[in-house]
Amino acid sequence: MAADAELFKRVMRRWASAVTIVTTKVDDQIHGLTVSGFAGISLDPPRVMVSVGHNQNSHLWLQDGGCYAVNFLHEDQVDVSDRFAGRMADVADRFAGVPYHTRVSGAPILDECLAWFDCKVVAAHVVGDHTIFIGEVLAGEVVSHSEPLLYYDGAYRRLGCA
Repeated sequence: MAADAELFKRVMRRWASAVTIVTTKVDDQIHGLTVSGFAGISLDPPRVMVSVGHNQNSHLWLQDGGCYAVNFLHEDQVDVSDRFAGRMADVADRFAGVPYHTRVSGAPILDECLAWFDCKVVAAHVVGDHTIFIGEVLAGEVVSHSEPLLYYDGAYRRLGCA
């Protein structure tokens, strides 16, 4: 018997995750969303995955775009995370005022992020109410040596090392 959704959410809130902005390009339009469902899954060949709910517009954008960039946020980018999570009601264009560039895939790479991967979608797997998009890493860079922005127990956190 599977755990119910409330139990699952309560336990998952105890998993600290790095905050990422996943971006894509479909035709001539760019899109982005805040994602905590990210992981590296293979070194050879380099592969990463992002998990996106079927109820989000970005699910179709990733499916149709065939590419994505994963932008790792640093600890001072709470506002960027909130912007791309749709938590700023007065922001219609999530990219307005956010400097970015593109590399291989055409997906936007945020200039001021901690690090990034540029990926081509090589597989998509439906798992429950989400799709896992497997990306072949085409390029990547560490932009800053700042600390990462973390999400834990429903709030943003920072590393606290002893």
